[in-house]
Amino acid sequence: MSDNNATLADLLRDVAAKGGSDLHLVPGLPPMARVGGNLRQMSQPTLDAAAIGKLLEPYMDELRRQTYEREMRANFSYSIDGIGRFRFSVCQTLGMPSAAIRLTPTKIHPLSALGLPPIVQNLVNRRAGLIFITGATGNGKSTTMAAMLEHINNNGEPSKIMTVEDPIEFLFKPVRSVFVQREVGVDTPSFDMGIVDALRQDPDILCVGEMRGTASINAALLAAETGHLVLTTLHTRDASKTAQRIVAAFSQVDQDGIREQLASTLEAVISQRLLPRTDGRGLVLACEVMVATPAVRQLIRENKFEAINDAIQSGLKDGMLSLDASIKSLYQKQLISRATAAANMRHPEMLPAAPTQVFAGGKPGGGAAG
Repeated sequence: MSDNNATLADLLRDVAAKGGSDLHLVPGLPPMARVGGNLRQMSQPTLDAAAIGKLLEPYMDELRRQTYEREMRANFSYSIDGIGRFRFSVCQTLGMPSAAIRLTPTKIHPLSALGLPPIVQNLVNRRAGLIFITGATGNGKSTTMAAMLEHINNNGEPSKIMTVEDPIEFLFKPVRSVFVQREVGVDTPSFDMGIVDALRQDPDILCVGEMRGTASINAALLAAETGHLVLTTLHTRDASKTAQRIVAAFSQVDQDGIREQLASTLEAVISQRLLPRTDGRGLVLACEVMVATPAVRQLIRENKFEAINDAIQSGLKDGMLSLDASIKSLYQKQLISRATAAANMRHPEMLPAAPTQVFAGGKPGGGAAG
């Protein structure tokens, strides 16, 4: 990049202007932007290790440099005036630095704008228990969790909300709630220690950026058991896999006890998937919502995880929504193509031959299934 004076701020400004979500810096390639879910090469020269180091250097303070040198990775957030807030994930590839930088919206969207079903607004009124937001990387888990916390902040009972994140993404301004936000590696050594410390700080609600290993799972279960509402994320595709992942993280001898803890503390699992819109205007949310009814809790105790999918199918009266029903609704509203719908459904044979015409105000309508 010696013949080009573009700074990282210039590149990120360009990505933001295109409506992109991520900037990728990989040695041997030009900078790449993810726009509408697709990677595109930017009009910049190929990067080498020195060029990437030069781009990142202004944003790597001494602590982050030491972390990168010690662990060959560094995760942090940074606000750039006039552009926005970004989440940096720096790692090493073939002995050279590489980075993925995600644009974090400075505005926290209301729950009603995300295409989530109405039950989600009721879930945030729970006073204790575990709520998981799950899905693959880049499917809006952090956005949903931030919207849930902001809904509590604006509409819920006055609460003390503590977060443990790696890194901190959204910054909250107190309205009805008090926020204490802690970053792993900066404010606390680890997720599990951050959770344990939080329990001594008299919180009402605890937000754990991600479950990592048995120590953090144990700490989160303890927090839920002791009367706190715990919101957290997990990289699982649905409710049944979420329960399985939690239990499987422990040794055989401990699994009976963990199933009992999970069954008694779990409140809900919200699983998300962002799908490309047919009109090319970005992505739309498909989701599954499982509520921990007595029947679901019993399935967890009995180690019958696969049967949770059937419980969701029959749980409409409890506010549950299956992924297939959500995707089918998006297809019927003509927001996604039949091919996209079929590729993401458990039972694509349930799709109608053609979408149903849905009109709102005289125009083809639709947001995400609700």
